Amino acid sequence: MNNWAMSNWARKNALRLLLTTALFLPLSACQSGLNGGTTRIDATAEQAALADGIPDRLPTALTSLQSGIRPESLSALYADPLLTGYLDRAVAANTDIATARIRLTAAEARLRQARARRSLSLSTSGALVLATGIEDIDLTDSGSLGLSAAYDPDLFGGLRAGLRSADARRAIQDAELARLQRIIQTRTAQSYIAAVAAEAQLALAQENFDFLGETLRVSRARFDAGDIARADFALSEAEYENSRAALAAQTLSARETRRALATLLNEFADEDLMLAPDLPVTNGLTMSLQSQADQAVLSRFDVEAARLAVVAAAADVDAVRASTLPSISLSGGLSGGLSIGDLFDIDTYISRLSASIADTIFDGGGEAARLDEAKTAIDLALINYEVNARDAYRELTSSFDQVEVSAARVTALQAASVAAERALELETIRFDLGEAILLDVLTVQRRVNSILSARISAEAGYLQALAEADLAAGPVR
Repeated sequence: MNNWAMSNWARKNALRLLLTTALFLPLSACQSGLNGGTTRIDATAEQAALADGIPDRLPTALTSLQSGIRPESLSALYADPLLTGYLDRAVAANTDIATARIRLTAAEARLRQARARRSLSLSTSGALVLATGIEDIDLTDSGSLGLSAAYDPDLFGGLRAGLRSADARRAIQDAELARLQRIIQTRTAQSYIAAVAAEAQLALAQENFDFLGETLRVSRARFDAGDIARADFALSEAEYENSRAALAAQTLSARETRRALATLLNEFADEDLMLAPDLPVTNGLTMSLQSQADQAVLSRFDVEAARLAVVAAAADVDAVRASTLPSISLSGGLSGGLSIGDLFDIDTYISRLSASIADTIFDGGGEAARLDEAKTAIDLALINYEVNARDAYRELTSSFDQVEVSAARVTALQAASVAAERALELETIRFDLGEAILLDVLTVQRRVNSILSARISAEAGYLQALAEADLAAGPVR
């Protein structure tokens, strides 16, 4: 055979081999398209399929809460650009959120593995051998090339159950990540509000200390002139030293709140953290619900995760049950080739197709025990789901009650602080005119400071309660 004929023969047989090999590829592509990356088990549909086991509503009838406008995000609730920036920084820098993202990535990888187990698998093998005899030192050569395919028809649904379980567990990690992001943002907002309030309290304590220092100076002058008694001067000294102690305590409190905010932002130093001079306002939005309380509870990420855990546990039971049934698998292959020259000759290859079945006859009750154990996981998941839903409802109603009470306190203390400051002005004038004693002025001053301090605390508490209600009211990523 001349070189041209040899080359033509090789091309023809190589083409025949490639065409034969290609017969396996459409099967693989079709199976991958049906059960691979383009298809997802819908966890919501799986929940609906378990409607009898997972209640769509809470066991007790819940009434509607206040209706109104809900902000689309926590940053939209407060008109404070510094706070908005800190919310983004907290989510980006928090190590717990980074860990949750890694867990979600791992769950997605396990889901891809579960999909891959339902696909057709192809494998190839090849070998080339060169040998020589001791007597004649003549080289001989041989080789082999093979292609094999395997597929599990999943007649009893074990692989499908594993896929449902993997998808539910991926959805759980997604819900956990979203829940953690909202918690971190809420705690960051509350910490920022606490830091701003502590700075305002510190400024009030400093102002009070300066005021009492000036009062002490005036009292000393009037005492030296014989205009006031020794008792009044001693009282002025006592109030001044008491305000010094309060100023030191408030300085520590301001530092602690800054450090708490820095921790949430994953910062080591808190000196460079910028704070607004005043507490943020709420952009005119009120924290309220647009839906019924039970609907808000069931939409929360933590309750959703508990619900999905029931779905995953039910799928695990199906997978264990399927594993107790006979296993059937299909496999095929194409192999051949005795010498190098035969590798591309399709007539030298042998194809095969086989089916196998296997079953356990006796295992001492191990399979039944595994099934019983898997069923207990459903019971535990259902209990955990109910506990989560009830706790979420208590958090929801409590947080909205806190918003309502805090708003009423802020309104009352705002009116009280205006009246108290007017009373202090009048009492100071009376003292300067000699119509009131120092004790009267100090008494009014204490009341004013107490009301102003309570007002700052109430306003901060109201803003923090808004953040807590937003967290309790449902999913906003």
